[in-house]
Amino acid sequence: MKIDHHHSTAGSHGVLLSSLGCVVILTSLARALALGAEEAVPPEFAGKIMPTEMRDDVNARAAGKDIYEGKVNPAVNCARCHGNDGKPTKLGKGAPDLSNSAEVGQHSDARWFWRISEKKAGTTMPSYKDKLTEEQRWQVIAYLRTLAPSGK
Repeated sequence: MKIDHHHSTAGSHGVLLSSLGCVVILTSLARALALGAEEAVPPEFAGKIMPTEMRDDVNARAAGKDIYEGKVNPAVNCARCHGNDGKPTKLGKGAPDLSNSAEVGQHSDARWFWRISEKKAGTTMPSYKDKLTEEQRWQVIAYLRTLAPSGK
């Protein structure tokens, strides 16, 4: 008795396409999980919210701009890496694009405050908690949210 091991071409393509579809779905899911799996904001920063009166205050934003550009304290010059317009410079290769509303808008006040306050592991981003007061850090955040079209 002869057993026919020949499968139809359509059947083989169906299995191949199904397998490929599963790989695409799993890859997309893994990528989405990796993007969503940011480091958790440490408890000491988790509840931080920008003071309401500062959020839309032009004076706070102007003060934040001066700090951001290193005019207040030369040891704190965000523009050196993040660019005057929020677009990373060559020195800031790998820094987030602060002119991108998706980048700026996806993070909470607490996350921004934490990242400005503490050194970011694996990057050249230093800690500024000893160089800037809490009010100054909020001013920088108020300003950086203006760099993106809708980064509020």
